[in-house]
Amino acid sequence: MKKYLSLIIWLICSLPLLSCKESSPSNDGGNNCVYYWRTTFSLSDAEKEFLKEHDVKKIYLRLFDVDYKYSEKNECVVPEATILFYDSIPSGIEIVPTVYITTAAMRTMQTTESGYAEKILKRVNAICRKYNIAFKEIQLDCDWNKSTREPFFRLCESVKRGIDSTQSLSSTIRLHQLTQTPPPVDRGVLMVYNTGNLMEMTTENSIFSLKDIAPYLRDDRLSEYRLPLDVAYPAYGWSLVFHPVGMSDSDDGKYVFDRIMRRTDIPDFPSLKKIGDNLYEATSQVDFSQGENWWDRVYENYRIKTERPTAEEILKVKELIDAQLSGKPHDNIIYHLDEEQLSHYSNNEISEIYTRN
Repeated sequence: MKKYLSLIIWLICSLPLLSCKESSPSNDGGNNCVYYWRTTFSLSDAEKEFLKEHDVKKIYLRLFDVDYKYSEKNECVVPEATILFYDSIPSGIEIVPTVYITTAAMRTMQTTESGYAEKILKRVNAICRKYNIAFKEIQLDCDWNKSTREPFFRLCESVKRGIDSTQSLSSTIRLHQLTQTPPPVDRGVLMVYNTGNLMEMTTENSIFSLKDIAPYLRDDRLSEYRLPLDVAYPAYGWSLVFHPVGMSDSDDGKYVFDRIMRRTDIPDFPSLKKIGDNLYEATSQVDFSQGENWWDRVYENYRIKTERPTAEEILKVKELIDAQLSGKPHDNIIYHLDEEQLSHYSNNEISEIYTRN
């Protein structure tokens, strides 16, 4: 009887240990994640299916921007483009409230002390309470450089002091920031997109180019970076509009960047002449939206350059990154959740981007 009693006691005592072992997260890899970068939260059936199909565990949800505003009366840093919710958050998916901070706002923060961290957290918490969003992580997205590094780092430190002890802070990391001291956050997301100069028409591909990215991945830079990293890859395209300056009969003149158009499917208009693999010139005014939006209008001699990385190009870069992050658990993130943009990639291609080697 004592023998059986001892066995029962041993089993009871062992259960919590066995349970903890089974429920602990795996260190073999990370999660499939996605950015959501629109001003309204509303998921199409295709977007909901994407989340299920690829077992997406986390959405980095842009809540609002922090931008600089100037008027004759004052200069200030203000929240802009706050998201509106027309849909509920899918169950079983973690939300990471994400705040984008413009470089203009960051420069202003450098010279003023106005409790920006407190204001950001207050707004994040208010939005999340309103829409019943529980969160364990906040992310700050800012393209800081040497001149704005100090105020951004101070902002991160203040946000960390202001969040709950159960919460963490992450920030985006641009490729050019890899050579600098990491920000004082718990984790970084390496943004492997927007790697070229979009303002130059001669840039090969401003969204994603192996030629632009490879130099930043030399010398085991990722494996030696002193901050745990997740990785974000692009699954989107756009069109860049350039307008002519100083056109003459003797040459093509100079073209200056005008704006970004979100479309990449260029209609077969008679007034659009294809002059390169991804370059078009307007021979007269073209109105893509039939007068509804001036942003979609180009004029005679304007040029449109379409850009979209292929899955093959992304996977070549991913191979370089995986080699340096081998053995380091990390999430793969796709930018961003948008039915039209994602329709240019097959399910198999998306699955390959998500796969961790």
